[in-house]
Formats: sequence, structure tokens, C-alpha cells
Amino acid sequence: MWNRLNASRPLLGALVLGGVLTSASGCVDNTVSVYIRQVQAPTVAGTMCTVTSDPTSQSITEGTLDVALSDSYTLTPLIANQLITGASMEQRRAETSTLNIQGFVIELHEGSPEGALVGPAFSVYQNVVVPAALAAGTPGYATARIQVIPPQIGQALKTAVCRIDRTGVTSDCPVPRVASVNRRILVKMTAFGESLGQNSVESTPFYFPVTVCCGCLIQFPLESDAPATMTSGVGPDCSNGMPIISASSCAPGQDFPVDCRMCSSDTPEFCQPRGFSPTGMTCPR
Repeated sequence: MWNRLNASRPLLGALVLGGVLTSASGCVDNTVSVYIRQVQAPTVAGTMCTVTSDPTSQSITEGTLDVALSDSYTLTPLIANQLITGASMEQRRAETSTLNIQGFVIELHEGSPEGALVGPAFSVYQNVVVPAALAAGTPGYATARIQVIPPQIGQALKTAVCRIDRTGVTSDCPVPRVASVNRRILVKMTAFGESLGQNSVESTPFYFPVTVCCGCLIQFPLESDAPATMTSGVGPDCSNGMPIISASSCAPGQDFPVDCRMCSSDTPEFCQPRGFSPTGMTCPR
């Protein structure tokens, strides 16, 4: 059984940012009573983002965190409950099959389950009621929303991943040269809680790989470059028209491409193209 780590405890110690970079995939053991089946993907309807507990809906097998846009990463795991209602003769009480998940233990590893820890393990406490299985082999499902890469670690990763050359950067030419040294982080997540009969339950570990990059999700559509007559600048820009609404609007900087027009005003360092000038100067590209 895991030791429950205090979720409010600060992430102490030096962050380990070296190691072997390999890929990994989510692991599921269908023989246990509770397990994390997959990570759900958001769907967009108008301006609303939704996630369902339907196991046949769209899922994500690996993630991307663009630290140019976000310093944290959030998962929406789909939790499966296979418990069957029974009775405990020793405890002389009925055991119900509904589960109350109380939280998740998170570990971040460099590249593989055996890779170095990236910061200390921590717990995220969140109550999630997972309904009973409808029948044998037909689990009940529920989703949670868990921040698995917190800002403290995300900011350290940004320092390691983003190579920014600000040579020649001025207020007239604000866009530096940016290169990305990608990292591969493996998230290890274990759910814990109780049945309504107060028996402890714990899932098998679920592994989810996340590629950490700098600017890799930002896209520059051709139509976003406004004609010179519309702007004060003569070089390239990302100022024309409205951004395309997509799943990227649910969590900008996470998993899905981001239209540069979503961030060009707030984050010109990354979301305006090299050569952009807000004052009409000719800038290096």
C-alpha cells in the first residue's frame, strides 16, 4: 500500500533533469477491481470543452506539454470499477461495489519506469465516485481531472528545454531565436480510495508518457499574416483574423496544436514569428 503523501507539501529537493529518453504506453490490468483504463480527450462544442466517462470516446495515448505556453500538465484519467457486490462474513456487513476514489499518487520519471525521478513523488487528493460494474466484464466508469506536472516542475523543465537566444532583441524586434531540446517524462499514477464498505482499494500503476517541448505546438497559419497595409509592421506577424477554435482551447499548451493568434498578444516572444516588429522596423529572421 502506498504511503499517502501530503498534497499541500511543497515539492522539495533538486529536480533531476537528466536520463534516458524512451517511449512508454499506458498499462492496464483488467484482472484487478479498480484500474485506470485510459486518458480521455476533450471534445469541443462551440466554446465548451467536455470530457465523458464513455470508454469508447476519444482517448489520448501520450501527451505533449509545450512549456512556451504552459508550466503545468493535467490528465483526465478514466477510472474503471469491476467490484461485484458481496458480503463479508468476518466483518458481518454487506460490501457494496461503488468506489470512492480519494486521490492519486504521482511519480514523474525520466523516460522509463526505471528512469530518475523528476522531483519527489506527491499526492493529489480528489474525491471521485466510481459506480458499480453493470455486470461481470462491464465495469463502471468515472473521470477525474488531475494536475500531474505542477508549475514548480514545469518551470524547471522550461529552463532545461527552451534554448532562447536574445541577441539583438529589442522592443522594436522582440522575438528571439528559440530552439527546443525535448524531454520525455513518464507519469506514473496510482489511484487509491475505499469501497462504501470502507475496504481500502488501490489501482495498479498507470503509465503515461509526456513529451515536453518549447514552442512545438504553436502553428502559424498563412492567413494569420496580416497584409502590410493592415499593420504598422512590414515584416511577418500573427495578427490577421480570428484563431481557429479547436481542442487546444481547452488547455492551451497541452496536447493539441495552438493557432498563434490565440497567444500572439500575450506571448509574442513565442507566438509571433521571427522577424516580427510592432513598430515597423526591419528585424532579423
